[in-house]
Amino acid sequence: MKALDHEAVPAVIHMPLRTRLRRMFLTGIVILVPVALSAYVLLQLFRWMDGIFAPRIQAWIDPYIPGFYIPGLGLILTLAVVLLLGWLSSNYVGRRIVAGVERLIARIPVGGAVYLATKGVMEALARDKSDAFKRVVLIEYPRKDMFALAFVTGSSRWPQIHERTSDFVMVFLPTTPNPTSGYLLLVPRDQTIDLPMSIEEGVRMVISGGILLPSSLEPGSSAGAPG
Repeated sequence: MKALDHEAVPAVIHMPLRTRLRRMFLTGIVILVPVALSAYVLLQLFRWMDGIFAPRIQAWIDPYIPGFYIPGLGLILTLAVVLLLGWLSSNYVGRRIVAGVERLIARIPVGGAVYLATKGVMEALARDKSDAFKRVVLIEYPRKDMFALAFVTGSSRWPQIHERTSDFVMVFLPTTPNPTSGYLLLVPRDQTIDLPMSIEEGVRMVISGGILLPSSLEPGSSAGAPG
């Protein structure tokens, strides 16, 4: 009978039970928290819409059908409003109307700033990942010999400003555990290091604080930089 190759045994088997349980717990938290937050926000949105429209529709129906109740009215109305706003933004007249309403909201103290910030985050999340982020890189930040994970969003050449801005990339440096906030940095192209991971793997790594590493960066991996 062939002897067991101990090198082939997954490293996780040799971990103490406490370490394995802790890793599984943290991984479960990373998966559960975004789902729970998304569900909570949607539930509050449905309840808000239901509170606005349901009493008015109920008052209109009661004279004809007393006591009649429409289950899921908040969900139906929310979907209808979302579709209506999407339809408005897809044509010229609707875009003008939406832009006018946004200008009015933007003039409201505090509320306008909250609206614009929220809208910016939602637009960034709704964009196709191929348009939002190009690739994952390492940059030296916040000082030499200390590296940070960042996402390339574009590149440009501004030789008319300074020789050091003649060829650079624009990178988004996210914060942990909330990758929707961060900093925009302009980094010389030759000072970025490509990482062998997808955009999704990079986002998971940021959210988990480095707990969830892509397979290409696991100890013993021989993967090279992406082509």
